[in-house]
Amino acid sequence: MLIKCITLHNFRQFKGKQKLVFSNDPKKNVTVLLGDNTFGKTTILQAFNWCLYGIADFPKDSNPDFLLNLEVSNELAGVQQKSEVYVEVILEHKGMEYIILRKQPYVDRGYGNWTALQYQLTVSYKENGITKQVREGEEQRIINSILPQSLSGYFFFDTERVSDISSRKDLSDAVRGLLGLAAVGNARKHLGSRTLKATAIGQWNASLDSSGDERARQAQETIARETEHMEALEREIDSAEKELISLNAQKEKIAEILRDNQNTAELQRKKQVLEGRLESERKELEACNRLFLDFFSNSAITYFMLPLMDQAETCLVDANVDDRGIRDMTESSIRDIIKRRRCICGAELEVSEDGKTGNSAYLHILEELRYVPPAHIGTAIQNFKQLLTVDRRNVSLFYPTIEQKYKEIQKHRDSIASLEDEIARIDESIFGKENMGSYEADMNRIKENIKRMTEKKARCDRDIGACQSAIESAQKLYDSLVSASERNKKLIAYIAYAEQICNWIDETYAEKEQEMRGRLQERVNDTFGKMYHGQRRVQIDKQYHVTLFAQLNGKEVVTGESEGLKRVKNFAFIAGLVDLAKEKATLGHSATDSISWDNEAYPLVMDAPFSNADETHIKNISAVLPEVANQVIMFVMEKDWQYAEPVMADRVGKYCKLRKYSESHTEIEE
Repeated sequence: MLIKCITLHNFRQFKGKQKLVFSNDPKKNVTVLLGDNTFGKTTILQAFNWCLYGIADFPKDSNPDFLLNLEVSNELAGVQQKSEVYVEVILEHKGMEYIILRKQPYVDRGYGNWTALQYQLTVSYKENGITKQVREGEEQRIINSILPQSLSGYFFFDTERVSDISSRKDLSDAVRGLLGLAAVGNARKHLGSRTLKATAIGQWNASLDSSGDERARQAQETIARETEHMEALEREIDSAEKELISLNAQKEKIAEILRDNQNTAELQRKKQVLEGRLESERKELEACNRLFLDFFSNSAITYFMLPLMDQAETCLVDANVDDRGIRDMTESSIRDIIKRRRCICGAELEVSEDGKTGNSAYLHILEELRYVPPAHIGTAIQNFKQLLTVDRRNVSLFYPTIEQKYKEIQKHRDSIASLEDEIARIDESIFGKENMGSYEADMNRIKENIKRMTEKKARCDRDIGACQSAIESAQKLYDSLVSASERNKKLIAYIAYAEQICNWIDETYAEKEQEMRGRLQERVNDTFGKMYHGQRRVQIDKQYHVTLFAQLNGKEVVTGESEGLKRVKNFAFIAGLVDLAKEKATLGHSATDSISWDNEAYPLVMDAPFSNADETHIKNISAVLPEVANQVIMFVMEKDWQYAEPVMADRVGKYCKLRKYSESHTEIEE
């Protein structure tokens, strides 16, 4: 496929009719269009998309659905005034020239109220010098056969807005078509199966006569029921596989974050441990403070009385301390005993009326009155001295005890201060960084979902096996029952031949497709190695998603990707794809069993191809792209072109510039 030219008429800021012709020279296969931001480079790229697929992706704040040039719309404003936008692309594909023209008429409903009418799409081609038009309704199918819309984003490449290849939907059908594998796949779909009534095998199977045979009817119902169940299970498997792809992508992304922030995660876990210890230390300090205050409240008064106690002892050195009295006995106590007329030992007290005489027990009681205060102070002094002795013993323990309790308080205070300082240092080192705990929780959740999806897929696989077994049994019974008539025998033979062909196609197609994917991966790795100044490897899965791997501690791991690296990866995939398609390879093991698929070379049309790429990558990309693509069309800012020009200049066959007159008027200068 080669793009010869594009013509824009009143399309956005391209006022009037403007034509851009591209270099088709195989040796000077690069066309460079220079222009700064807002000059219209992206508009031309979107003009390709709109002409081919009816889709134009403009910013939401720029009235994206209105394509008519604003100056034209103002100049022609008036009730029922009409104007037209069109884009025409002329290209060559497989030796045939195609003219693709999309028109969008507008009518003004009332002085500037422009309304879009039904668009018009025509596709013409030249055959033997005669221009012929594609049948109405077939235009979009023809365009997609030239370049599938699902892959157009990689060949009309908006570097600043294109999504990463590894996050795109399943590209397998589109890539197979691009590499020439679609024809065999379509043949396989046409043959179909017995349960798909719209296919050849399905129609033959439906034509079998099983009327009047209840067992055959039941077998047919079993086949239909189990097939429907099997298809539902296959849809579940497909859904589970897509979910697994998404979950694994999330897992790798979180794993990358955790790897990049491993130190942060460890510090956050350490901080949690320290915060637990800090809380424990604070509780211990509170308990020690409480014990200290309780002990001080109960014992401090005696400690502070120590000087007074010294003075009291000095005063009582020469005091009569005859201790004949009963300790703690008072006069009032003895009077109470006399009043009771019975001693505490049980003896009866006999007392005269005047209270001066009585029995011996009473006289002994009276004798005791002589030795109690105030009659006798010696006992009190003795009691006081004994109290001082006890208090001095307690005082001797007060200071070491209070000192020990204070040391415990200070120890907890020091621990708290140390922990707070360490937590503060951790907070400072992880300030502004994400909480790794939430990522670890997400990782555990994703792993659980992956396990659940894997088990679901395995369960569906087992159920599909059971369905296939039931279908085979029912099919054998059905075939034996309906083979009675000659017509049925012919149909069964047709079906058998067709199914054998299907088996051969399935086996051969899978083998060739795997071989093609392997060659594509090899080509992409080769291109990636030329573009990227580092050591990484590309892997392409069955859905043609691209993943980067690097060596880490002797193992291959999925690597993180900067925006610049994603651009290089996307370029490598596209370059490998167009390079492989350009070979027009014929695949097959031998001349007798080979299947040939003719491929077509494809151009690359790129807006801001060097966005987010450093100087080294720009030079590497510039050296590779003209070699792998048959045609390169680049919309570039001059500041980026200065790095690419020394490498690419000898491959440039056409230079153009954009001249901006206003926000709504840009012209192409060739």
